[in-house]
Amino acid sequence: MSAERDRNSAPRCRPNRNPVDARELAFSVLDEYKRTDVFVTQLLDDRAKDTLLSGEERSSSSEWRFASEMIYGVVRRQATLNALLQPHVKRPRHKVEGGLWTLLQMGTYQLVFMASVPPHAAVHETVELAKRLGNPRWSGFLNGVLRAVSGNLTEEITDRPAANAVPIVDGRYRISGQAVFPDPRSDAGGYFARAFSFPSWLVQHWERRFDFEELCRLGFWFNLPAKPYLRVNALKATRDSLLGKLDAAAIAARPGELPESVLLNATVRVDRLPGFEEGWFVVQDESAMRAARLLAPQPGQTVLDLCAAPGIKTTHLAELMCNQGSIIATDVQPERLARIEQNRRRLGIEIIETWLVDENGADLPAGPFDAILADVPCSNTGVLGKRPEARWRIHPHDLQKLAALQARLLSAACRRLKPGGRIVYSTCSLEPDENQQVVRTVLRQHSEFQLLDEITHHPGQPADGGYQALLYRREQDTNKIIP
Repeated sequence: MSAERDRNSAPRCRPNRNPVDARELAFSVLDEYKRTDVFVTQLLDDRAKDTLLSGEERSSSSEWRFASEMIYGVVRRQATLNALLQPHVKRPRHKVEGGLWTLLQMGTYQLVFMASVPPHAAVHETVELAKRLGNPRWSGFLNGVLRAVSGNLTEEITDRPAANAVPIVDGRYRISGQAVFPDPRSDAGGYFARAFSFPSWLVQHWERRFDFEELCRLGFWFNLPAKPYLRVNALKATRDSLLGKLDAAAIAARPGELPESVLLNATVRVDRLPGFEEGWFVVQDESAMRAARLLAPQPGQTVLDLCAAPGIKTTHLAELMCNQGSIIATDVQPERLARIEQNRRRLGIEIIETWLVDENGADLPAGPFDAILADVPCSNTGVLGKRPEARWRIHPHDLQKLAALQARLLSAACRRLKPGGRIVYSTCSLEPDENQQVVRTVLRQHSEFQLLDEITHHPGQPADGGYQALLYRREQDTNKIIP
């Protein structure tokens, strides 16, 4: 079931007081998410301010982590949860109230995916939550359905997909007492869509390029939050000094593959980490760090960053430039530009100027620039683990619309680059429609450019997925035909 359908069917169902425990907080966020277009991360942050968990308590609390796991897990795995529930719910889906269905999903998620929660507690606490929400009439139905789901689960684990095998983590599947998914031997795409919880159209799109084994690897990767990377701000700290601070605070971390990257062993409240207020680091996946490194701006150069908010890549450019030169960072919304300013100030960077543009890009700064980063809006299919709603928010027609926008932005960048300059085109998408095809379309329109490098980042190997291309503007137009 799509998130859109859930939103349309979910009546308002919130307690008359602020959430006071993890399950109530999770329900409050999920209920609001299904009725709005607001991202769950924003909703969780907003709700957390109203709970009894605040400040440092939130950063270390098991309650906070419990609520976060359930919220993100239910959003990611909604198709899996619906498939597990369907055999035990006899009434038509549209006759089950939205809040009640959310509670069923929450209870089922605990039963299947949260090994730390005993089955009886998952059922009992979900029923009690319904009562606290002012809906005791749901109790019997919740109790009956969740007990049936629990009774149908086994403790048997396998490493092979099957119609009764629920993917859990790290290539392992939990066996159910009955077939709840299509048989992967006859309908591999149907199994993947329901068992791993992805929209069918996207699965069909991926099946053209990935075999079933690779699909399953992607499914496991995207259904868990990726471990966070920190990018050390070289203007204020070294990787060794940050690692020392983290170690002193008993936060497990290790060096990443890049000189400025640090990999945390677990998800934490980043704004409570030592060094955050001092501007020692930002959160950035290692694949994303490679965009600025590929562009390799030099101190003293003039640089344009298109679609720059929230400014994470922008500030990386400034750090590589040793805070010398000029960067113009553009975006279409004042509040997004404000986030760039916030990050710039915290990191102690002085060379970034923000520039508000309209959506058609007609008022982009003219340049010319020595280097340009075109980190364009995209489908986010390379980062579906980090952005749990993304798989449900995109639709087939979006790829075509995005590709047209991406080509316009890249072409605008080409017109603003000095001869001898470099452009990096970057997305966090896996789709050739948004990546290689866009680059080749623009190269055919701008014969003075050549493709120097092209990198595809595969999700989980070792970080997020995405694509980057490095373009060079020749000193003279040779009218070279691009293949």
